[in-house]
Amino acid sequence: MDNVPPGDAHAPYLNTFTMDEDYEGKPTEEEAATLRRVPGRIPFTAYMICIVEFCERASFYGVQPLIGNYVNRKLPEGGNGYGAPPAGTQGTAGALGMGTKVANAVAQSFSLLAYALPLFFGWLADVRSGRFKIICWGVAVFGVAHVLMVAAGSKDLLAKNATQAPYFLSLYILAVGAAMFKPNVSPLLLDQVTTTVPTVVTLKSGERVIEDPESTAERVMLWFYLLINIGGFFGVATSYSEKYVGWWLAFILPLFLYLPLPLLLWFLHKRLILHPAAGSDLGNVFRVLGICIRRGGIKKFGRHGFWDLAKPSNIAAANLDFTYKTHWNDQFVDDVRRTFQATGIFCFFPIQYLNDNGIGQAANFLSTMLETNGVPNDVIGNFNSLSIIAFAPILNYGLYPLLRRLGIHYGPVARITTGLALSTIGGVGYTVLNYYAYKLSPCGEYGSSDCAIGDGVAPISIWWMAIPYAIGGISELFINVPAYGIAYSRAPPNMRSLVSAINLFNTAVAYAIGLAASSVITDPYLTWDFGGPAIAGGILTVVFWFMFKHIDKEEYVLTTHPQYENTMAGTTKVVGENELNKTPNRAAPISDNEEMMISQKQ
Repeated sequence: MDNVPPGDAHAPYLNTFTMDEDYEGKPTEEEAATLRRVPGRIPFTAYMICIVEFCERASFYGVQPLIGNYVNRKLPEGGNGYGAPPAGTQGTAGALGMGTKVANAVAQSFSLLAYALPLFFGWLADVRSGRFKIICWGVAVFGVAHVLMVAAGSKDLLAKNATQAPYFLSLYILAVGAAMFKPNVSPLLLDQVTTTVPTVVTLKSGERVIEDPESTAERVMLWFYLLINIGGFFGVATSYSEKYVGWWLAFILPLFLYLPLPLLLWFLHKRLILHPAAGSDLGNVFRVLGICIRRGGIKKFGRHGFWDLAKPSNIAAANLDFTYKTHWNDQFVDDVRRTFQATGIFCFFPIQYLNDNGIGQAANFLSTMLETNGVPNDVIGNFNSLSIIAFAPILNYGLYPLLRRLGIHYGPVARITTGLALSTIGGVGYTVLNYYAYKLSPCGEYGSSDCAIGDGVAPISIWWMAIPYAIGGISELFINVPAYGIAYSRAPPNMRSLVSAINLFNTAVAYAIGLAASSVITDPYLTWDFGGPAIAGGILTVVFWFMFKHIDKEEYVLTTHPQYENTMAGTTKVVGENELNKTPNRAAPISDNEEMMISQKQ
């Protein structure tokens, strides 16, 4: 029996819809097996949130790739005074001249904050403020950071080597703003999707299809991830700016991309479906875990039947109603199980990041050993984003439709496994390049340490680095895109921002590894800095597949929250679907326009 005190704020799962209940348009077993699945309607506000994400990521990634050169390299002699090297040379932009170790530590600590602090801000959004308010606060913090960073490009301050204070202050303020924004924007986007259960509908052509919540989420999140990477490609503009004009332009361009954000949020405020903060289910999650451990023991953790021990039906059957008080139903326990599974999946993501971008600033240091021939050394990293922009349509309109026609099921775990394997191949590519850069550099194994012999670089074109960068970017399509859907669909409704933050936190773990390894991310150790993660990636790819392959057999489930359902008519706290945020345009059938990287319904 469920023991729920009257008015308990932490009983959101009682009387929650489950797939076993009937509802209008529910597909029969035959319809579920034979009808095509299509995305539901997507409101224009969802696309506007994607544009908001583009502006934020463009302003963020316009700054992030510049950290290595700004901190590592000194102000170039004979340059224009704004940090750009002399025209026609192989030189690299610089400012502070603090060396590779400090540059790596600054870059890794910046990113570590940006991806670790979301744990707090995601929890805060779930419990107190709501997602939209935290996003707005984060945008305000972003504005302060960008203004300070423009000051760090001042010619007078650069000449006096007095830019440390405005630069480092702006950098870490920017990390806090990103941490407030990032864990809440993807759940806010998926909150706009009102298709939460499979429903049979009839198209204008007369064909009966299933309007599918998974396919709808897939369509939205592909647009979201594409615009993230289009924004990330903005680093090309800032990289060329630092090399040919100077830091002032490289820093003011991200400010210009930031400026539309406050206006976009003001425009969207009254048009969004906003779920008020309703308290977190985190306490109940730990209560469920505690009951399972007390009844089954820690050795049973993760094994079949472990989570069933906290289900009210199981407790009642064992006559333990008065021993264990429950404030949830069986569905909540299933969601807790799925949340822990998602968290386990996310734990494998740091190795993908290390192989995708190199540990710490190792990839940036490798690029300084290669011939640039007028190309800014840090522009090459943008091939990561370019490969995503170019390869996503190939997956959508080529590979995935072909697999579907052949009757091959390619679930999220299979796709993530593919991504882990690809990132490992990319890590091998970095290792080989660094090996030959050391071998051919006039300074040997100290080629990235301001080599002054000859032209200071190995006779290898920097464009070779585009290959591992591109492979790493493609691996993200198979890993990060499914991760957004997993984080949202497998979390209790009052924990979606927090679980999204847990997904981001694993990127912070990768940065923490880079920060801890700062002392060895330098010459002459760079080859092993790439080779070590590549070896680990190959091993963990196999381990991941055998641990989680059973998940590909599960049905996509999106839990709804009755508190939200009861307030969707337009209260002062929640804006429901209305004429401003819905669209009359039906999404393209999934067979014609496969939209994302989570498992398809066959």
